[in-house]
Amino acid sequence: MATAIIPIILTVGLGFLLECRRRMDVSALSSIAIYVLLPCLIFSSLLTTEITLHEALPLIAVVLLVTSSLWLLGKAFALLRRLPPDQESFFLLTTLFMNCGNMGMPVALYAFGDLGLHLSIIWVLVINSLANTLGIYYASRHRGGRRQALRTIFSLPTVYAAALALIIRALHLSFPDLLLPPLQLLGLAIIPIGQLLLGIQLAKARTQVNLHLSGALLPNFIRLLLAPAITFAFAHLLGLEGTTARVAILMSAMPTAVNSAVYATEFGLHPRRIATTVFTSTLASFVTLSALLLLLD
Repeated sequence: MATAIIPIILTVGLGFLLECRRRMDVSALSSIAIYVLLPCLIFSSLLTTEITLHEALPLIAVVLLVTSSLWLLGKAFALLRRLPPDQESFFLLTTLFMNCGNMGMPVALYAFGDLGLHLSIIWVLVINSLANTLGIYYASRHRGGRRQALRTIFSLPTVYAAALALIIRALHLSFPDLLLPPLQLLGLAIIPIGQLLLGIQLAKARTQVNLHLSGALLPNFIRLLLAPAITFAFAHLLGLEGTTARVAILMSAMPTAVNSAVYATEFGLHPRRIATTVFTSTLASFVTLSALLLLLD
């Protein structure tokens, strides 16, 4: 299963080289991915998945328990070190939220097939909801932007795509067969597009690494090694087994989310430090995820 990392490295590397050869404007690709491709993937996957709500609830519980544990750890660390609010926010943003979209979904797909992809989408939905509320709160609180969290989450079509798919399933409504294949095709397109975007973002952050490397070491350790260990404990406690447990552990081991760097830039919260953490954790994850996949196998 460790070979599932090789396609990710190749595609991310292609995006990296593209940015190195010519300056890329990622705003258009990002908008297409967020407002078109991801909603299509979520809608079509939730509509066609064989995973029941009863099977999904333990996975959702693990996501929430792991995030809560990391949040408590971050708050305790900030209290012991007497960190100011902006430093605490940096620490929480780089440890709570993982790159479960651009990296997590492709790795889960390559390693565990369609079931892995559908399970990873559940994880993505929960983490995105948290990132678009809690993440924006911590990125913007030094500017007093708390209300922005609700505005942002309800401006994203992924919320409505998920709700519509769940309503159709709950009411046992039929969806036109003619429309489903193109929606599925559009949804799957986010996997290579997201990886290319990740490579481009990493290339943009490469010049800032030397200045902030020391500050990235502890967040990287927590994100890549401690988080999957905590997830393993909760998965065992809640009785997760088989592919569900493996996907949970795998998703929790993903590097720091690119969205954390986006929020940091938008709200002026140590953007270079967070970009460095995203960059270094992503590079290190190619090693840690390969080792983790061998263990999960």
